[in-house]
Amino acid sequence: MEPTAQSFTAVLERILYYDEANGYCVAEVRTAEEAQAITIQGKLPGVQCGETLALKGSWTQHKKHGDQFKVSQFKSQLPASIHGIRNYLGSGLIPGIGPSYAKKIVDHFGTQTLDIIRQDSGRLGEVPGIGKNRARSIKQAWEAQTAVRDVMIFLQTYGISPAQCLKLVNKYGTDTKRIIQDQPYKIVGEIERIGFKAADKIALNLGFPSNSEARLQAGILHALTQLQSSGHTLGIESQLAAEAQTLLAVDAATIQQALAQLQGQQVLRTVQLQDPLSGCHERAYQLPIMAAAERQIAESIQALAQAPSALPPLQIEAAVDWAQKRAGFVFAAQQTAALKGALKSKISIITGGPGTGKTTLLRALVDILSAKKVKLCLASPTGRAAQRLADAAGTHASTIHRLLKYEGQSRKFVHNKHQPLHCELLILDEASMLDTQLAAQLFQAIPQTAHLVLVGDADQLPSVGAGNVLADLIQSAPAHLTRLDTIFRQGKQSEIVTTAHAILRGEQRPSRIYNSLRMLQKEDDLNFIQAESPEQSFQAIRYLVKEVIPKQQGFDPIRELQVMAPMHRGSAGIQALNGELQAVLNPIKKARARQISTPDYRPSQQIHFKEQTHKQLPVELTYGSTIFRIGDKVIQMRNNYDKNIFNGDTGIISSIAADSSTLSIQFGQESIEYTKSELSELQLAYCISIHKSQGSEYPVVIIPILKQHFLLLQRNLVYTGITRARKKVYLVGCLDAYAMAVKNNKQQVRQTYLRHQLKKLAGKAGG
Repeated sequence: MEPTAQSFTAVLERILYYDEANGYCVAEVRTAEEAQAITIQGKLPGVQCGETLALKGSWTQHKKHGDQFKVSQFKSQLPASIHGIRNYLGSGLIPGIGPSYAKKIVDHFGTQTLDIIRQDSGRLGEVPGIGKNRARSIKQAWEAQTAVRDVMIFLQTYGISPAQCLKLVNKYGTDTKRIIQDQPYKIVGEIERIGFKAADKIALNLGFPSNSEARLQAGILHALTQLQSSGHTLGIESQLAAEAQTLLAVDAATIQQALAQLQGQQVLRTVQLQDPLSGCHERAYQLPIMAAAERQIAESIQALAQAPSALPPLQIEAAVDWAQKRAGFVFAAQQTAALKGALKSKISIITGGPGTGKTTLLRALVDILSAKKVKLCLASPTGRAAQRLADAAGTHASTIHRLLKYEGQSRKFVHNKHQPLHCELLILDEASMLDTQLAAQLFQAIPQTAHLVLVGDADQLPSVGAGNVLADLIQSAPAHLTRLDTIFRQGKQSEIVTTAHAILRGEQRPSRIYNSLRMLQKEDDLNFIQAESPEQSFQAIRYLVKEVIPKQQGFDPIRELQVMAPMHRGSAGIQALNGELQAVLNPIKKARARQISTPDYRPSQQIHFKEQTHKQLPVELTYGSTIFRIGDKVIQMRNNYDKNIFNGDTGIISSIAADSSTLSIQFGQESIEYTKSELSELQLAYCISIHKSQGSEYPVVIIPILKQHFLLLQRNLVYTGITRARKKVYLVGCLDAYAMAVKNNKQQVRQTYLRHQLKKLAGKAGG
């Protein structure tokens, strides 16, 4: 029997717990009739102390905390009593009014206080200490808060979180509710995680017809965006139309009509693709930003190839001999060819797997050009990769974003085609990670007289972002291409290197297989530990990170180890593993011991935490289903240009504010503060995806490979994961799953127009 629904009105006096991600709240309220506080719980987005709430719900019994009122519906009412108004204003709801000013204002205006703020805010100047600027800011804050509240209450039934509501209000201001009611599809893509399905649910509930022009166009653009998130820079008409038809549940003719409208409005661009087998042409659609990026890449590459070289005269044979003497050994034929190609050709591409001599090549190239006083720029897509490039080449290297100098105020790069980089040769390492939009920004900023050297492993996973730039350039660019396939690194006995190359040959069984952790040999650098189920793999991984890696191998399990998994969700996914690893490596007791005021960071050593004098500071902060603790390793999930922190950057949580409103993260030698609303950009990083590991190297890597991962098991995924390790690899899982991955070399072909653009421009140049 369901409990009887009850209703009452009460003043919110104390918030015991509040989750900004979903609005879930535990609080104490007090009615006019009851002297004792009542504990309530439920989704109450945006509530503040001092508010009067009309509550509807039922009573429940909590095992530990006793009677609680479970709220099913609520409505906020402005307080009417002087006591309620004072509490409401003093709660921190409105910036500029704290308890002290709240008392002064309410003492002066009494029960008219809220009407004065809403309708005659100029009179706030009558209160001592409140000038025109403060009065104006109080009025603006009141209007903004009203807009937030209206939107939150309006959207709470649609699964839109309070944090997302706040972002909508920050973008649209007091027009937010009107825009959502009149143009619900406008919000698609404007705010993280508010996509077409959320907007469509709102629109259909508001009475928008299922065949409205706004809905059809938004659905098609959503389908194209989904293809783009899978790596494609365009949508072939037949595939895009089928996806949109399924999503929108309308007929094919309606979709074709909507596509024609989008093309006519220039919201979409059309291109013709030729099937290499049949020779038939098929129409495809692109978003203008993606079409412009591919055109910019092609034009920049063509301009580079045709312009004269800025390098000083070089005796190339003599330069190579000099570099060999400096290195102390004779280069292999492939290395020599690559080195000569980089010095002779305006554009050169060097690709090869681990241990094939790319580092030797880079060092020799930098040595030769530095001796000739050539202006060099070295870059890589990620910070970790840039550091490795700097170590390998013996000179400074930076990320692409820092090389191009992003300006937060203008939200543009300083260096572009109008203000190119100051360099005569650019080396870009980890070029397989380069996506279309970033490549367009980089290539247009290269002086036309400069040389471009792209270094990467074409067998790795392609970029996380849309495009397949390195593969397209290998196939179609006017470049000198060298493929390195002779193994040099760590000698021919390195199991990491030999296993990686065996994977490329399709060999479906690793050489060292163990069914017991006691059989592991300290000197082995690659081990396969058999575990058939997620539970067995978790048990093995827990033992590895707690016993084997720190105690037997002497590695720091947080700083020097990276666990990587193919999938995010599921019993063997990244989220589940992060929870397990956090419990082992950073339980609440260890996090409490790591309370800090400022971190003592040393680049080549572990972060040391100074003793905290304030013993009551929080050591963990809950956001949604994730618990962040001091000492946790976290990863940035998307570019944040304002903070100068980018997708894939990892750091350590160094402190949490006393009121749990912010936390600080140590990225290298820089401490960055995050507010609660920004925590959606972060995830725990004890375990990350193999895609996110690209461009990084770690002393030790653990990779679970289970049949539960079958949807994503493929050769280049396992190859990329193994090649992220410098010293040790532990594969934990099922041999059948490993064989399944190695056997699966059917990579999804990314649909792009870049190859066609390059060939088209080359044809014009030739003609």
